[in-house]
Amino acid sequence: MPVLTILKATKGLNTKNDPARLKYDPETGIQELAVAVNIDIDHTGRISRRKGFTLQAAGSFHSLFCDGGTALVCSGGGLFVLHPDYTRTGIRNVTAGARMSYCQIDNKIYYTNGYETGYVKDELSYAWEATTYYGPDTKRVLSDPPIGKHLEFYNGRIYITQNSVAWYSEPLDYTRFDLHKNYLSFASTIKMIRAATDGIYISTDKATYFCFGPNPDEGFNWVMVAPYPAIEYSDITINGRLIVTQEGDPVIDTTVNEKAAMWVSTKGVCYGGPSGRLVNITQEKIDLPTTLIANSFLVDNKFLTTLEP
Repeated sequence: MPVLTILKATKGLNTKNDPARLKYDPETGIQELAVAVNIDIDHTGRISRRKGFTLQAAGSFHSLFCDGGTALVCSGGGLFVLHPDYTRTGIRNVTAGARMSYCQIDNKIYYTNGYETGYVKDELSYAWEATTYYGPDTKRVLSDPPIGKHLEFYNGRIYITQNSVAWYSEPLDYTRFDLHKNYLSFASTIKMIRAATDGIYISTDKATYFCFGPNPDEGFNWVMVAPYPAIEYSDITINGRLIVTQEGDPVIDTTVNEKAAMWVSTKGVCYGGPSGRLVNITQEKIDLPTTLIANSFLVDNKFLTTLEP
């Protein structure tokens, strides 16, 4: 008597096509899903119930950050150090509700939220100001870091976005900025800046670009890599290379030490690798809801995101 396999594994969610037209292989029992709620899918296509949550601290929080050192989080009108036991220590007052961007270099975490700037060292907050200049006489005017919305580090410089401009610091000097000439200018507001191995992905509210080259003083080359924008605050840095398996599935190979970026765009989840190699991983299968802000992070090498309307 023949055995009918109904569902053995899945290729994942597909909201683009009519549910009646989703791919199904009766021999293997592999089926695309029209709906997926509170489930995990492993690399073999096995479906399991997603793990639940345990409340660790009550309250309203945003802008969580940790890059292997001090963990920071914002709540109300304060910036806090978040300890391993989920207790918090306030280190300064900040504008309530303003999303914070961070950039960690060695033992310092620089931050900005469009209203305040600073850096954290040894769990204390300090003013982020231009240090005293020592060197040959110059007529250049070197200023404090501008107050911007997004931060990134690339090739010995910190980049700070402010409206449609990305300012960059002096080389290996993260406190002094020449606001007369050290900047990249775009036609509309910048929503994302995220570095890869050999360049920087910058998204405005209209499109996404890759700026490549070692030194902005010698001129970056620009290329539009997507005619649509990133969702603000959805971007993260990863170490790994996007590969496609024999079955046609995109997978991030984390054994490759290659700096890249991932983010959520208005058209799907994107991977941005070296040389401007951008791949929209989900565009062919998933329609994302309209959203203005997202939050993304890696857990067990899985890219997770939450979308905020």
